[in-house]
Amino acid sequence: MAVQSPAQRLAGNLLPIARIAGEDVRWTMDERRAHYGCPAVGVAVIENGELAWAEGYGVIADGMPARADADTMFSGASISKTYTAVLVVQMVERGIFDLDADVNRYLKSWRVPDNEFTRQAPVTLRWLLSHKAGTTLHGFGCYPHDKPMPSALDILKGPVTWTGGVTKGVTVDKVPGGPTRYSGGGTTIVQLMLEEASGKPFEQLARENIFEPLGLKSTFETPLPMRYHAHTAVGHEEGKVLPARYAVVPALGAGGIYCTPADHARFMIACREAYFGRKKDFLGEKIAQDMMTIQGGQGEFGLGWEILGAGPNRRFGHGGSNAGFQCESTCYLADGKGAVVMTNADSGLIFYWEVFNGIADMYRWDGFMMEPKRVQTIPEDQFARFTGDYEIVSGVDAPGLRIWAENGRLKSEIVGMRGGPREIMMDQNGRFFNRNGPYETAVVYDANNVARELIVLRDGKSEILRARRRA
Repeated sequence: MAVQSPAQRLAGNLLPIARIAGEDVRWTMDERRAHYGCPAVGVAVIENGELAWAEGYGVIADGMPARADADTMFSGASISKTYTAVLVVQMVERGIFDLDADVNRYLKSWRVPDNEFTRQAPVTLRWLLSHKAGTTLHGFGCYPHDKPMPSALDILKGPVTWTGGVTKGVTVDKVPGGPTRYSGGGTTIVQLMLEEASGKPFEQLARENIFEPLGLKSTFETPLPMRYHAHTAVGHEEGKVLPARYAVVPALGAGGIYCTPADHARFMIACREAYFGRKKDFLGEKIAQDMMTIQGGQGEFGLGWEILGAGPNRRFGHGGSNAGFQCESTCYLADGKGAVVMTNADSGLIFYWEVFNGIADMYRWDGFMMEPKRVQTIPEDQFARFTGDYEIVSGVDAPGLRIWAENGRLKSEIVGMRGGPREIMMDQNGRFFNRNGPYETAVVYDANNVARELIVLRDGKSEILRARRRA
């Protein structure tokens, strides 16, 4: 029997996101691509701080013969924010910006509007990069590919009409330095700062300071130029090809990158090397370590990077979600194990976790997969303790979270977020979970044993969202 390559082994070793005790389920890559209607998956694996291998699976567009391979590019969506963070901390190192100064000191064509919240504390780069600045505008839809692209300034001033609606500009509606609330609007402020300080377009800054020094073929050009099309996966929403084929995101710093999984892995490797003082020409050791440290003492973000785990299991990464594309990345700081998984379908938001679990199983990643769950039955006459509307007080800028009963099951949904309704179950520890993501939800009860607060956790420890029952 021929020896299988790691890429071939992974293709037969996908695992459920939330494993149930007593189950032994494994799938093939082709089975799950068909299940999710996801034409292409790109994977890059990091071992010992180096790129071990990269591969593409499937086809770049549904019904097309062109195969995905290691050189297939995808829309990286919000992994863009980590590149924006590196660009701006490079300027911090050069003394152009101060992490803790009011950003209005530097902004020229637009200023963060002054109000009761900014008078209590200024908006700083530290808070913008760690999503604690209180800025609005979680994310962006696609933009029509045949219309003039709005600039960062246009987006900040608003209004801008996207394919999914209208954004009204960016303001501050929480005291800066408080709880985490993810904000693409905040990252767009950073983009404008970079462009104004350098006098260069954002795409050129990224090319000159990251892509060329690291030998990457990535780009922030938008709409995506024709020269990239033959090697780029086409986006799919609800099983259909995007009208423009590729996601068009003028908010470049927040979501505009196109790259291969291997190139993003090389970028992560460079950031880890800088953390250990081995890449000073790219990024200094101290600022790289600040990037990998949770800011403000709580939450899950350093400067640009999401930070999960602790001790030898501490890792950095970031995901991305654009129309027609979903991706995720992670890398352990201590031993340099990690991976990047990119997909060209909205269903990749769930699918990529199964790929990650397959990789974690193959390479024996400690602390990545949730322990198998033992399901605890909730009697239907107890559903009312949990059903209702909850206000999201930290984590994301969304109208709310709701739980309801349907056909003898509990379901939940974050209103306005990708993913839609999900069936929720309770584990042996009294925490909610679902089979669509690696999250657990701790429930805080009131004096009547009714759910009062929901705390969503990654790794069972890192709080990523908190919601309170509305009165």
